[in-house]
Order: sequence, then C-alpha cells, then structure tokens
Amino acid sequence: MTRATRLAALVLTLSGCAYYNAMWSAERFAKEARRLEARGREPEARAQWGLAAMKAESVMTHHPHSRWADDALVLRGEGLARAGRCDAAAAPIAEALAKVSDAPLRERAGLAAAHCALMTGKPVDAERALGEALASDHAARRSRAEYLAGRAAASRLDYDQAVAHFQRSREPAALPARARALLAAGRPEDAGDVLDTLAAGRFSGADWTELLDGLATTAGADAASAALNRLLARARVPAAEGARLLVADGDRRFARGDLDAAAARYRQAAVTAPVGDAGVARVREQRVVAARVAARSDLGPVVAEVRRIVRSGDGGGSGVGDARQLLDLLAHVAANPETPGAAFRAAELARDSLGAPRLAGRLLLDLAAADTASLFAPKALIAALPLVPDRHDSIIGVLDGAYAASPYTRALRGEATPAYAAAEDSLARELGVQLVRSAAGPAASPGALRTGPRGPWLEDAPPRFAPAAGRERARPDDPGRRVPAERPQERPTVRPARS
Repeated sequence: MTRATRLAALVLTLSGCAYYNAMWSAERFAKEARRLEARGREPEARAQWGLAAMKAESVMTHHPHSRWADDALVLRGEGLARAGRCDAAAAPIAEALAKVSDAPLRERAGLAAAHCALMTGKPVDAERALGEALASDHAARRSRAEYLAGRAAASRLDYDQAVAHFQRSREPAALPARARALLAAGRPEDAGDVLDTLAAGRFSGADWTELLDGLATTAGADAASAALNRLLARARVPAAEGARLLVADGDRRFARGDLDAAAARYRQAAVTAPVGDAGVARVREQRVVAARVAARSDLGPVVAEVRRIVRSGDGGGSGVGDARQLLDLLAHVAANPETPGAAFRAAELARDSLGAPRLAGRLLLDLAAADTASLFAPKALIAALPLVPDRHDSIIGVLDGAYAASPYTRALRGEATPAYAAAEDSLARELGVQLVRSAAGPAASPGALRTGPRGPWLEDAPPRFAPAAGRERARPDDPGRRVPAERPQERPTVRPARS
C-alpha cells in the first residue's frame, strides 16, 4: 500500500469517526429528552431536543451523502418540533416525508408533523400525518401516535374518540388527558375512576388543579372534595402543593356558601402547609369569619386577627398580599360612609367581595333608614330583599307606601320610565363611574334593575378578595353597574344576590 493510499484510508477513517461521534451525540440528546418528558420535566426536555436538532444539522451539513443522512434529517425535524420550533421544523419534516423510505423514520417524521399541526391548531392535518405511526409495530411510536390522535380528536370536540385514543396510549400525559376528555364529555363518574388511577402515579400539581376544577364544574364541589381526599390519602403530595389544593377546595366551598366546609378546608391547609407558608390558609379562614358577621362592629376581631397573622410571620409569602387585600376590603366596608352613594357602595362590597350577605342586608337597611329622602333609599330596599328574606313583606310595604312613585319601585313593578335612567346616572356620578351613552337618548330599560352581584368596581376600590371558581368580577358593561341607553325594553326582574 502506497503512502497516498494509507493517507486516504486514514482520512476516511477519521471522517467516519467524526460522523459517528456527531450522530451518537445527537441521539444521546434525544434519548435524554425522552427521559425528561417521561418524568414530566418539559422545559428541560425541550432544551435537550434543541441540542439534538443542532447536532443532527451538523451531521447533515458535513456528511450529506452518508448512510445516516436520513436519520439526521428526521432527527433534525423531530428535535425542532419537540423543542417548540415548528416554523423551523416544517422544511426538514416535509423533506423527510417526501424522500425517506425507511418505515420507522417515516413514522417518526409523521409524529413530528402531527405535533406541529396540533401546536398550530390544525387537528385534521395532525390526524392525516399519524396514519403510518398508528399502524406501527413499534409500541412506543404507536403509543405516542394514539396520544396525539386523542389530542386532535379533543380539539375537534369529538371527546368519545379522544377517550378511546388516550386509553390506548401509554404516554404519561395520556391519563390526565383522558380524564379531561371524560369531563368534557359529561362523564364525571368515569373521570373520577381515571383520577383514582392517576393518584397512584407521579403527582403533577398543574394537572390536579385543572382536573379538580373541571370535576367541580361537571359533578359539583362535593365530588371534587371527595377526589381530593382520595388523592391525599393515596399519593405522595408535596406539602406545599397539598396545601394549595386544599385552599382551592375551600374556595370552591366558599363560592357556594358552604362556610363550614370551607373553614374546615382552610384549617386543614394551614396544618398541611410548610412552616411559614400557612398564611394564605389562615387569612382565608378569617374571610369565612367575616362572611358570617351581621354588623360593622363584628369586623373588629377579624381585622385584629389578620393583623396578628401578619405580625407573627404566618402570613409569609403570598399570605402577606392576601392579608393586606383583605384588610383593605374590611376598611372600605367598616368605614362610616359620608354619602348615601358611599353607603350603597360599602353594602355592595360586603355582599359581592366580602361574601357577607347578612352584613350587606343590614347596611342597606341602615342606608334606607338613615336618609329616607335619599333618591337611593328605595334602591337599597330592593337590593336588601334577597338578603333579609324575613323582612320581605315589610320592605315591600314600605316600597308600595312611602316610595310608590320612585323610579326604582316602578321599575320593580314593570314600568319603564326615563326617571330610572336618570336615577342610575346620579348614582354613577356620585360613585365616580364613567358613563357610556349612545346617541339613542336617555331612555333606560327597567330590566336593568338588578340586586344581584354587581359593582361598582371603581379604580380605587379593592379587587375581589381571592376569587373562587365560578365567580367573576363584574364587567364594565354589566347592566347592574350602569344602564346603557340602547338596551331594548324588557320586563324587570329582581335577581337574588349571591349568598
């Protein structure tokens, strides 16, 4: 062998070693990415997929005609897709599907194409790309294809088909996805069975938060509480996550007026939480106490206890913010109002933000009694009707007697008058609410008379304290907050306040 021949052989050998090392490195990054995904560590997995794609591109650039070029092409598209860079992945995936003939590689390219189709909101394209992978003999690729097909079916709102696909998948995300699909399909009992199975696996706080909220919406707060109890009994839930789930369960109970159950959950959360993190639960428990009060003077002990929680250090972390928010709300409700409008606002805050119907009813009756000549006295009486049901007949008697000519009383009886819009405008101006009027004129709808949850939510008013599931802040166009002139005429209804 000549020297030139030996040199050429050495160059080929070194080139082959370099190529093999680059491809081995790319595959190693991909293997690590899959391992991280199986552990639920998605951000770290995406980073590893990005490195795999970079290494695969290096192989394609320096060894475009090698026997592993197709592998590098597919891995580049796959890595970019799983790293969340579907725009960059489109070209290598399309090239792979057009030129690669090896079945396993085509299945992987199809999975990458389906992943990106789902990321860009194209479930039909995703299902089309999964044909080969769904029929694969390779269990892992077939399982991944079933999971992606389930997501595509769920995106099309075909929840029964989604459940079937998820049930055939062994992907870690398939089980919570099946529970979500069952809830969306209105099958809470089947979803509960899946949750029991999920409790035996690796805990994911994000999954459980979403699933318990969905179960509460579909089957009620009792079902969500029972599922949480089973989870805490069976799974190894980190203390902080367990406390957070208990607080959320207490919020759901509070939203439906089940104060005893809410207080019990908050106490359980305070015991479960790590040292220094029990403040949120303890402040929430004081919110329950505030919701039971019937007079302004009863709020003093609540204020003192919340301040004690902050001073003691139990309000650490987000508990400090919750405590200050509650103290601010209590200050607004407890302050002696200087005007009828301010008194009405305080009563609404007590009812809608503090969740204290007895106190709100008392404040509304006090407003009506303190200034019988006020334009807003009859409005306060009407707002008090659902809050003090034992006074219903006497309140109606006063409205029909002393306030029979009031635009609010007339609207309650079904009579539309321009004076109603004027009265609402007066209240809005006193409270500083910006009015929005169309060119249609000042006529107002008596149907806008509303005593249920409404504002006014002013710029300086405290935000709703710790909103629970299903409770939303009044919208700026809420008819209870202001009366748009263009609303069509309709018969008024007095909607009950939230209790």
